Amino acid sequence: MSPIRSIVSPRSVRHLATAALALGVVAACSGKDPYSPGTQLGTFHVTAKLTHTSCGETPDPWRFDIRLNHEGSTLYWVQTDAPPIEGRVDSTARTQLQAEVVKEVRAADPRTKRDGCTIARSDVLALTLVGPDAQPTSDPSLTTSFSGTLVYTFAPVAGSDCADQLMSTDGDFDALPCEIHYDLTGALKSKPR
Repeated sequence: MSPIRSIVSPRSVRHLATAALALGVVAACSGKDPYSPGTQLGTFHVTAKLTHTSCGETPDPWRFDIRLNHEGSTLYWVQTDAPPIEGRVDSTARTQLQAEVVKEVRAADPRTKRDGCTIARSDVLALTLVGPDAQPTSDPSLTTSFSGTLVYTFAPVAGSDCADQLMSTDGDFDALPCEIHYDLTGALKSKPR
């Protein structure tokens, strides 16, 4: 399920497992399969340990599977039913992938003169790739595991009235803006067939 179709609350993080980092654009004119570019590395089992949240209740630990692909030094985080996101792996075996989702949670009500609530969720995934020798590798094709961090930031867009999204008013957030931080590890679960 894409989080663009669900509420962008910390409680929905468990639904993000198949769509972690929901946005990323692969040009349609590139001739690549927009949902599976590059060469498949395999499916990786990910364990995410919560290190900080100011948003409210979130899964801890959070476990899910994700596919990784690569093309040269470009790593693709491949999701189910959503475009993958990509990042360049540098010479120190590190990459950073970023995405943003903007969702209207509640439309404006002209009758009551209440502004709508639109929340932006920004995702930053920073990874270090590890090869079969348990050493960092700058060659994505040799990746057998990874470690890193994942940070979600939720914030109302300018002009939004999102007071009803706070827990004190039966909403889903302890505070807005807020952040959720995870430390993650991933290990190769299965290679492509």
